[in-house]
Amino acid sequence: MEFLNVLNDFERDKINLFTRILDNPNREIELRNLQESMSMSRYKVANLLESLNYDIKLLTEYSGMIINAHTVIPAKNFSRHTLSMMKKYYFELSPMRVLMIEVLDEGNFPSFQKIEVKYSWPKTFFYQQKNKYDKLYEEFSNVRQVDEESDLRYFIYNSFAFFGAFPAKLEHLNMRNNKNLQSISNTQKFKAELMLWIVEKRVLSKKIISEESLVISNELADSSLLTFLPITKKKLQRETLFVIQFYYYAGIMNVGELTAAAFKKEERENFSEIMQTFLNGIEELLREKNNYQDEITKLCNEISSQVILDRICFIQTDQFSLNIQYFADVYPFLNNRVSRIVDELEQHWMIPDKKRAYFNIITSMLTSEIPFSLKDRVILCIDFSGGPYVNSYILSLFKSYVNINVDVSNVLTSETDLYLSDQYIEYQLINQVIWLKPPTPLDWAELGEKIVEIKQRKYQSGKTK
Repeated sequence: MEFLNVLNDFERDKINLFTRILDNPNREIELRNLQESMSMSRYKVANLLESLNYDIKLLTEYSGMIINAHTVIPAKNFSRHTLSMMKKYYFELSPMRVLMIEVLDEGNFPSFQKIEVKYSWPKTFFYQQKNKYDKLYEEFSNVRQVDEESDLRYFIYNSFAFFGAFPAKLEHLNMRNNKNLQSISNTQKFKAELMLWIVEKRVLSKKIISEESLVISNELADSSLLTFLPITKKKLQRETLFVIQFYYYAGIMNVGELTAAAFKKEERENFSEIMQTFLNGIEELLREKNNYQDEITKLCNEISSQVILDRICFIQTDQFSLNIQYFADVYPFLNNRVSRIVDELEQHWMIPDKKRAYFNIITSMLTSEIPFSLKDRVILCIDFSGGPYVNSYILSLFKSYVNINVDVSNVLTSETDLYLSDQYIEYQLINQVIWLKPPTPLDWAELGEKIVEIKQRKYQSGKTK
C-alpha cells in the first residue's frame, strides 16, 4: 500500500513534487523536467509549486523556493526535515485521519449522521471518503490476511507512524509504562506509545485481539504491561502478547533474544525450516564457520523470528523509502546472496515486504560479529607526500567519515586495490585517486565512486570464475 494515498490528491502531489525537487542534484531545476517526471501540465506543476511554497513558509516562516519562469531554485530550508513537517501537516488535515480517529473511538466505522453533526461533511463527500477509506484498508489487509482486528490496528498504526503523527498527548501512558519504556530511544518510544494508544482505544471499544493474531508463546506474557486495561485475565493475556510481539518486531525489545521455544508449538517447525533455509544461503560466505558457531546460532534465531513475526506484524517503519541500492553498491557479493535468500524464503512463507525483509537480514548480518563481507572488501593504500603525519591525519579523517568496508594502510602491497595520494605516481595496474590536502567534498565523492566501481568490478570478476 502507498501510504501517501491517505492524503488528499492535491497534498499527495505536493509531497511527490517536493521529493522530486529534493532528490534532484542540480542547483537549478527546470520546470520542463518537473513536468516530465510528474507527467503533468505546466499549469498544474506551477499551481503545485505555488501552493507548496506557501505551505513551507507557513511552517518554517521562510519560502522554500525561488520560482522563476523556467526554473526552480530550492532554498536552505528545502530539506528532509521540512518534508517530514509537511507530511505530518497534510495528514493532520486529511479526512482519512478523522475517520481513523472515529473508528478507534467508536469501535466501528462512524455513520453519516454522526460525521455530519460533528464535522459538517456533506453526504456526497462522506461517501467519497468512506469509499476511499475502504479501498485503502482493503489494499493493506490483502497484503497481510491475518484477522480483521489485527489488520485494523496495524492499518491505523502504519498510517500515523508513516506521517510521524501522534493523535493526543499521552502522559498517562508514559507514567503507566515508565518501567518498560524508560531505557529506549525517542523513536522507539514513539512506536511503543502509538501502539499502546491504539490497543487501549480498541479494548475500551470492546474489540479484543484473536488467538489467530498471536504467534509467540503464552509464557512470554508480562502481566504488568497492560494492567490498566479493564478486561478479564484471559483477554489481558492476549492483548499483552499482541503488544509484546509488536515490541520485538519493531525493535523495542531485542528480537535476537527469541528462540524457537518463544513461539507457539505450530510455529516451531516453521522456525526450524526458516533457520535451515538461511543457513543454506550463507554457507559459501563462511570460511571458518566453526569459529563463529554461537554467533551463527544467534543470527539464525534473529532472522527466523523476524520472518515469522513479519507475517502478523507488517510495519511500515520508514517515512522515506528504503534505499537498498547502497548495499548493492557497497556489498555486491553479500547483496546477491541476501537477495537469493529472500527469494527462497518467499517461496515458502509469506513475506509482505521483500525490501523490508532484505533490509532486516542484511543489516543483521553486517552488525553481527561474523565476517560476511570479506569478499566485498577493498584494500586502500594512503600515501601522501607530506609523510607519516599527513598520512595519519588522512587516515583519521577516513575512519571518521567513511564506512564502506575498506581496509586502510600506508603500505602498498600486491593486494592493494586503490592508491590514494596527493601526487600522481605511475602504477599501471593500480587504481589511483588524487586528493587535495585537506580533501574537499568533491574529493570524497570521487573516492566513494571509485571504491564502488572497484567493488562492482571485483564482484563481476568473481562471478565469472
